[in-house]
Amino acid sequence: MAKIAGRSAFILRTTPGGQFLAELGQERRNGNLSPEVEQRLKLAFRALGWDASDATLATAIGSEIERGERDAAVLKKLRSELFGAN
Repeated sequence: MAKIAGRSAFILRTTPGGQFLAELGQERRNGNLSPEVEQRLKLAFRALGWDASDATLATAIGSEIERGERDAAVLKKLRSELFGAN
């Protein structure tokens, strides 16, 4: 069983999606990314399937970027309105 899991992990690391998730995990460990973002993207990739096209995976990443931008815009707005800070 471990041999199969090891082979699957190797195959996953060699796919663009698997490589992206590995690097995403490294960025989280470095403190550059929240665990929530990593988790949402992992779930999205699993839902799409590891054999999804690069364009499909890139769209999922784009959706997460848009989410982050919306979050940042709301935070900036609230900070400005409540604290007068830019």
